[in-house]
Amino acid sequence: MKYKNKHLKLIHKRLFWGVILFIGLLSSFSLGTDTKPAMTPSAINIFPGRPPVCPRWALEPWVWEDNGNTRQSTEGLVEGYLSRNIPVGTVIIDSPWATAYNTFIWDEDRYPRPQEMIDGLHAKGVRVILWMTGFINQENPFYEAAKNGQFAVDDGADHGWWKGKGVHLDFTSPAACAWWQSLLDNVLRMGIDGWKCDGGANMLGDTVKTSIGKMDKEYFRRYYYAYMEKSILDRKKEGIILARPYSDRGGCYAPISVCTVGWSGDFSGDWNGLKEQLDDLYDSAAVGYGCLAAEVGGYYKAKSTKKQLIRYAQFGSLMPVMLNGGSNGGLENHLPWFHDEETVDIYRYYATLHSELAPYIFSYSVETNLTGQSLIRRASKVSNQHCLGEDIFVSVLTDENDAKRVYFPTTGVWIDYWDESKTYQPGEMADYTANLNRYPIFIRGGAIIPLKVKSDVTDHGDADWADRETILIYPCGKSELVYHHPTGNGIAYEDIIITVDEDRGEINIKGNSKLAYRLCVKSFAKPSKVKGTKEWRYDENRRMIIIDVQDDDFKIRINGLKGYKHLTRR
Repeated sequence: MKYKNKHLKLIHKRLFWGVILFIGLLSSFSLGTDTKPAMTPSAINIFPGRPPVCPRWALEPWVWEDNGNTRQSTEGLVEGYLSRNIPVGTVIIDSPWATAYNTFIWDEDRYPRPQEMIDGLHAKGVRVILWMTGFINQENPFYEAAKNGQFAVDDGADHGWWKGKGVHLDFTSPAACAWWQSLLDNVLRMGIDGWKCDGGANMLGDTVKTSIGKMDKEYFRRYYYAYMEKSILDRKKEGIILARPYSDRGGCYAPISVCTVGWSGDFSGDWNGLKEQLDDLYDSAAVGYGCLAAEVGGYYKAKSTKKQLIRYAQFGSLMPVMLNGGSNGGLENHLPWFHDEETVDIYRYYATLHSELAPYIFSYSVETNLTGQSLIRRASKVSNQHCLGEDIFVSVLTDENDAKRVYFPTTGVWIDYWDESKTYQPGEMADYTANLNRYPIFIRGGAIIPLKVKSDVTDHGDADWADRETILIYPCGKSELVYHHPTGNGIAYEDIIITVDEDRGEINIKGNSKLAYRLCVKSFAKPSKVKGTKEWRYDENRRMIIIDVQDDDFKIRINGLKGYKHLTRR
C-alpha cells in the first residue's frame, strides 16, 4: 500500500502512548501446521512485537452467558459451577450491561449495586471481564459529544452494526482516546480485570477516515485493540484484553503484541462449529498469536448436545484458556448440569485438569513472550491435533466417533495419559479409542510438568497438596525445563532450572526461593534409596516416587530409578 510507510512514521510521532513492545515479530515459526493463513502486510506491521505474558489468574477456567444478562444470572452462573466443585477463575459480563452502547455506566435495573457484585465475585477468587466495542450509539447521551467533538472516524458518519447505529471512536486520535478514557474510568475504578473487545470496528467500511488519514479497516482495528490494552494496563498491570486473533471471516484482528488472550469466535455448538473453531485457532497459532482460548460449546446457532458439550470441554481444557459461554443456551445447554450428573462429573474432571495445568501453561506463556512461538505447537488441521507447549500432545475428537487415527509427532516418545505404561514411538500411527470420559492425551517422555493440585478430582493428589509446588516428572534419558514459576496471580515470575538424568537417577533444581516441592517421579521399580531428602515414598499403584523437599537449590539422587528409557529398551 502506497501510504504504509507514511503511517508508520506518523504512528511513531503522534501516538501518545508510544509504540507497543518494540521488539520485532519473530519471522519464522516451526509449528508443523499443514497450511498458514494468508495475511496482508497490515497483519504484521502495526504494533510489532511478541505476544504478551498472560497473567496467571487468566489461566483458570472462564464462564459467561448471553441470555440472562443480569446480576442474578451472573452470580447464579458462577455459583452453579462452584457449588458443584467445578473451578472458575473468571466471568465475562456480556452485553447488555450498560445503559446504552457504549456509555460505560451500569444499567442498575439489570445489575443493581454493581460494586457489591464485583467485590463479591473477587472475594470468591473470580475475576471480572466486561464486554465492549468502540461504537457510541445514537441513543447514547455521549453521542453528540463524540460526533461534534471530532472524536469519531469518517467525519462522524453513522454506521449500522449488530447492536444498532452510531459513530465509532477514532482510536488514532489522542484527543478522542483521552475523552474515551474518561468514560472507561467509570468502571475501571471499580476494579474490573479486563475487557472483552468485540469486533465492532469490522462493521466499518473497507476504508476508514481517521485523524492521521485514510487507512484500510484492517489497519484501523489494530489501533482499537492497542488502545484498549493500554487502557487496562495503565490502571491495572495484571489486566488483560480478550481479543480476536485470526479468523477466516476477516483475517488477523488484534496485533499479536497486545493480544493477551485470543478467541476466534463465533461458532456453533455442534461438530461443525468445533472443527471450524479448531481451524481458526490453529491458523492463529501459525501466524504467531500466543495464548489462545477455546470457546466451549460455541456461541450461537446450534446448541451443543451432551456429547458435543463434553467433547468441546475436553478440547477446551487442553488449550491455553478454557472459556465456556454463549447465547446458544448459555443458561441451558452450556451448563454441565443441564444434561445430567455424568456430564457434571466429566466436566469437573477436565476443568480441574485445566486448573492444575495453569503453572505449566503460564511458564509457556512467558516462553511465548520471550521467543515469539505460540503456546499451540505442531498443529495439524488435517489430523486435528496439536501440542500444548512441548510436553502435552492432544488429538482432538471432532465428530460422534470415539475412535480416530492418531499421528504422533516425529520426535519424542509419547506416553498414554490414561495408561502410563503404554508408549508410542516418534512418527508412529495408531488407532485410538476414547470413551466419553476419556480423551486422546499423551505426555512426552522426559516431560517435566509443573502442576497446582488442590483436590483429588484428577487423582494427581488431594487437598493436602495445595501448599506444594507439584512437579510431574517422566524420566526418559536427559531432560531439562526452565520453569518460569509464577510468583503471584499476575505476570511476575522467577526462573527455576530443573534437570533430570534417568541413567544417573539425578534430579537437580536451582531456584532463588525456598519452595515446598512435591516431586512425582515416574518409576517402574521401587528405588532402594533416595538421597537428598528424608521425605519420600513409593506409590505402588501409580508406580511413582513421591519426594518432598523444601529448598531453593538441591539435588536428589535415586538409586534404582527405572523410567521410560529403561521401559522402551525392553
